[in-house]
Amino acid sequence: MTIKNARPQLEVTVQVSLERMYQVILFNDDVNDADYVVECLLSIFSHPLSIAVKIMLEAHESGRAIAEVESKELAIQHTAALHRAGLDAKAEAI
Repeated sequence: MTIKNARPQLEVTVQVSLERMYQVILFNDDVNDADYVVECLLSIFSHPLSIAVKIMLEAHESGRAIAEVESKELAIQHTAALHRAGLDAKAEAI
């Protein structure tokens, strides 16, 4: 007598729902100096100094820069923190 080790075939369908991401956009302004903007980016986003400087320079030179890409909840919180610091920013879906 022969016994076969039969394994049933199983078909699995997986649906992945990705959370929509948001970008926090920092706008240039003529009020705040560069050092202050960098300090805000360091404290609000915990960016390394080199990244904070890069974001500040991009906003200064082109009028806007993406400060962070993150969940909607965090983007709203960080945008509000930038506003409280006197910086112009917005969160937008990407």
